Amino acid sequence: MTHKGGPIRGKMLALLIIALVVGGGIFLVVRDKEGPVLTLIPDSPYVSLRPLVLELKDEQSGLRSLEISAIQKEKEITLLARDYPERPRHGSETFSLKQAPLAEGPFILRILAKDGSFLGGKGTLREYSLNFDRTPPVISVLSRTHNVRQGGSAVVVFSLSEQAAVAGVRVGERKFPAFKQPSGNYFCFFGFPFEIKKDTFQPLVFAEDLAGNQVEGGFYFNIRVEKQRQDRINISDQFLNAKMPQFKNDFPDAKNPLEVFLKVNQVLRVKNRQMLFDYGAKSVSEPLWQGAFLRQPGATMATFGDLRSYYYQGRKIDSQTHLGVDIASVAQSPIKAANSGRVIFAGFFGIYGSCVIVDHGLGLQTLYGHLTRIDVSEGQEVKKNVLLGTSGATGMAGGDHLHFGIILSGLPVDPIEWWDPNWVKNNIEDKIGVNNPPERKK
Repeated sequence: MTHKGGPIRGKMLALLIIALVVGGGIFLVVRDKEGPVLTLIPDSPYVSLRPLVLELKDEQSGLRSLEISAIQKEKEITLLARDYPERPRHGSETFSLKQAPLAEGPFILRILAKDGSFLGGKGTLREYSLNFDRTPPVISVLSRTHNVRQGGSAVVVFSLSEQAAVAGVRVGERKFPAFKQPSGNYFCFFGFPFEIKKDTFQPLVFAEDLAGNQVEGGFYFNIRVEKQRQDRINISDQFLNAKMPQFKNDFPDAKNPLEVFLKVNQVLRVKNRQMLFDYGAKSVSEPLWQGAFLRQPGATMATFGDLRSYYYQGRKIDSQTHLGVDIASVAQSPIKAANSGRVIFAGFFGIYGSCVIVDHGLGLQTLYGHLTRIDVSEGQEVKKNVLLGTSGATGMAGGDHLHFGIILSGLPVDPIEWWDPNWVKNNIEDKIGVNNPPERKK
């Protein structure tokens, strides 16, 4: 005799599960009392023709529809309309104002997004009061006679017709930030990077306004290129065994001291130079220095831009460019601040060993490497000729000396110019107007 209760109970159980699932879904849809979450990018009251991005999210009921329109002088223009039949939980829409016949000035951006909840969905309405600006700023270069040598420094002074979000000088792919002054003018130090050839060196002033409109402009300049000095450095086992243990933890997979040396010289060196850009971004917007920079007493051991070839057991193993000036010293000689500023780094810094970096404002910084002792701390204000520490042979130094560097917004440049009072006056102070800043053009 067949018992029919089992199949019936199974069917009833299945129907109950389906009812619970459907009921639960309906419950979630009905109880969803919040509309989609909207995020407009960029979050700025100023917009241009560059694309805008709207991020949408509704975790409970999913997204149903989206309408975006612009309203100006009581005229509404649809920018985007979208339905989401699959009810995604997340969405991203990119749109622009290119097709909208908007006049420059204020307008309302209206966004209505609905979710997939019961009876047509819950809606989120956002209205943004924005300013439409499609005109790039106008650049007026105020400084004249920009003389720059390969590896050297220069400054340009300019004004803009409107407030800028960012501005500066671009040299190839490298950007040097400008600093706005109380006069309204912008000061920008820039360098002629040692690796750029004469024929491709073309500095350009750039600016981007608050709406994202961008502009670039050239200016007159004169350049001088000098031949690189060649330097051969023989790497001995004695040097490797003495210096590489301090870097072993940075490269634990290196099999021997020579491999550590090559990793330090090629990988850590690049990392340290990138960190210089991070410190350059911490520079203050006003000049903290005064006059020419002091040179540490002692003979010059290596100059800026020296092309160094490294040999081990008679075989060339690497080549690098020296980006500072090495100054000989008696062991543990006092190292003084080359000019007034603020200490932004004091500690161990890779190839430079124990190191101090002083910010002098406007992106200008000095670096003191291979120290034995550091007598200042980060954040400390220092005056010209104040003791920073003592010389040494930490880092990649083979003997006691000072590695002195001048840095412009992260780019090492030749210090020799900054030691020359006439060069500083004619090429820097007269342009940025230490005592009498140039008047802003009307």
